[in-house]
Order: sequence, then C-alpha cells, then structure tokens
Amino acid sequence: MKRLLLLLASLLIAEVALAQPGNAADAAAGAKLARQALQTKGFTVGTAGPLIVAFEDPNCRFCNQLSKESAPLIAAGKLRVHVVLVAFLKPDSEGRAAGILQSADPAAAWEKNEAGFNELAEEGGYPVAQPSFETDRTLRTNLDNLKAGGQVATPTLLVCKKGQSTPSLLRGIDKGQLATVVAGAASVTAAGGCAAP
Repeated sequence: MKRLLLLLASLLIAEVALAQPGNAADAAAGAKLARQALQTKGFTVGTAGPLIVAFEDPNCRFCNQLSKESAPLIAAGKLRVHVVLVAFLKPDSEGRAAGILQSADPAAAWEKNEAGFNELAEEGGYPVAQPSFETDRTLRTNLDNLKAGGQVATPTLLVCKKGQSTPSLLRGIDKGQLATVVAGAASVTAAGGCAAP
C-alpha cells in the first residue's frame, strides 16, 4: 500500500497543471492557499524581487530542480521564494523538514538541504531531526492546506502574473520554465492577492 501511495505521489508530482486566470474556482483556491501558506510557519529565500510561494518536500527532486533554477534569480534580486514545507514523499521527509524548520536559520538550512541533495537516492542533504509538537502541527497544517488546494504535488507554486489580482496555482514546473514564469511577475500578498508589479 505504501509503495502504491509513493507511486501515485510521484505521478502527481510529474504533472504540470496551471490554473486558468478566468476560472473563478481556481482563482479562489489560489487566493485561499496563498493566505494559508503565508500564515503558517515558513521561510523566505531572497531579499528582493517578486515573492512567489512554493510548497516543497525536502526529498523532492523536482523541488531541488526548482531551487537550482531559482538560485541565480534570487542572487540577482529578481525573485524571492517563500518556502512552505510539507512532508509526504519518503519516511524521513518529516524528520528532514523538522530539522530545517527547527534550525536557527531555516532559509540557510534549506539551502544546505538543496546543495547536498542526493539525486540518485532522491534525498535532501539536511540532517533528520525529531519534530517538536509545534513543528509536527505545522507540517500537518501545511499538508492539509495543500490537499485543500486540490492536489498533493510538489512543488506547488503560487505565482502572480502580470494583470492578475489573484495568484495562479502551478503544480510542478518544467525544467527551464521558471525564468519565463517570473518575468513580469508581482508578489503574492498575505491577503491572498497580487501586489502591483
């Protein structure tokens, strides 16, 4: 059963689905998910540029691809990524996510996880820790929020595109697509909307 669930999760991860701006249900789901994501414990990588939200599992190879592609944009001040950790891909995902969230600097811990990512084993590079009660609750809330958004897939992104008032919901991202996605992007706001670019 566990193998079947992992197989289904990997199939969902590979899927790329973009919410259409004209679809009211998707727009409402994106706005609600953005509000929830920015109210739970997460961390932001980068200090300038438009803010996107990314639900990520520390053992997700597609998330690691996203981290690699976002690094130069973050370094150039063209992007900020608010990471919301979820833990469902592997048995040690929860412990690895806990280690990151419970560290003194979660953004630096995340960068260490991504830099040490083992592609062959599909495992992050940050040490596993025992989750505290608070961290366990945070990870469960984050996963519940992701489920309520319609699909459990990582990375799931919330991105504000030019001219939109609510974030688009992207489940997965093709290699090389990030620069195009964030070109002309605006920041996701805590109210679940989009700031002017």
